[in-house]
Amino acid sequence: MAALKSSTKASRKKSEENMQEKLSLKVKAMKDKQTRVEILQHLSDATGLKRVEVEAVFTEMAKLVKSHMKKQGSGEIMIPKLGLKIRKVRRKPTKKRVMVSPLTGVEVTIPPKPARDDIKLIALKGLKEALLS
Repeated sequence: MAALKSSTKASRKKSEENMQEKLSLKVKAMKDKQTRVEILQHLSDATGLKRVEVEAVFTEMAKLVKSHMKKQGSGEIMIPKLGLKIRKVRRKPTKKRVMVSPLTGVEVTIPPKPARDDIKLIALKGLKEALLS
């Protein structure tokens, strides 16, 4: 019984190491845009999950982001391994102003805008390094 447990743990550790090796290999540049289905299929092939399971992960991720962005939510979420932070910010109200239109030279009145919530995406270190390398 003990030999069975140790071999199971060893095989799990090996499979985890193999998965880490697959994920840490050099990334090739994608020259063409991918559709939603192509992205899901690529992730499915790379991870060994079914395409439906990969889609379910993205669905749950979307629900998680929405729950953080709700009125009583934290207003901020960092997506691990992707290098992206999503933050809810409050924009100040703007005042009514007059400007000169650059096309016609006529004065135009710009109406005021109320205070509003907005989304800010922040690229973290991993995403910036991927862009620069």
